[in-house]
Amino acid sequence: MPSKTVTSEKIPLSVVRFSFPVIWKAKSFATDQEPKFQATFLLDPSDKAHASMIKQIKKEAKRIVMEQFGEVPKGIKKCYGLADKHDKKKEYDGYAGMFYIQTSSTTQPTLADRNRNEVVESDGVLYAGCYVNTVITLWCQDHPVGGKGVNANLRIVQFVKNGEAFGNTPAKADEELEVIDLDDDDEDDDSWDKDADEDDL
Repeated sequence: MPSKTVTSEKIPLSVVRFSFPVIWKAKSFATDQEPKFQATFLLDPSDKAHASMIKQIKKEAKRIVMEQFGEVPKGIKKCYGLADKHDKKKEYDGYAGMFYIQTSSTTQPTLADRNRNEVVESDGVLYAGCYVNTVITLWCQDHPVGGKGVNANLRIVQFVKNGEAFGNTPAKADEELEVIDLDDDDEDDDSWDKDADEDDL
């Protein structure tokens, strides 16, 4: 078996859903954990292009596992799978019927818009629920505590198109508010009477 970690070829993923992004500042999810940038990408197995990408992920994963360990270790952990077979993930917004792949890195990934220009958090371009392109690599883990597994590197993310945001979606002013015309005199006095009965709804 090789003495160093085996890494896969680069795997392009196109027009996939962006989920749980931690891309602006590295974060630790455990006391003794090194801060990392993280993101999960969702692929639709019923989509022909996505099905081909899923096949490539699995093929490369098996190749590097065999090269690293000489066999597929029993109980090996994988950073990917079908959300419907995962008790928690199948309940997540947008995960039903999807194939997921979790990625992470100790260095910030390259973040870009459609024109390959760098984006920053204040641009509001990348968010959970949008569609992106990415290029990942897989690598084998052999840790005395964490055990053996296949992980994925978060390397680069490019915005492709908007999608329905996961979680709390900000209210849209043009849908929920009216334009205020300060020139109009309001004939109806709807001001609040502070002396009114507090129980009057």
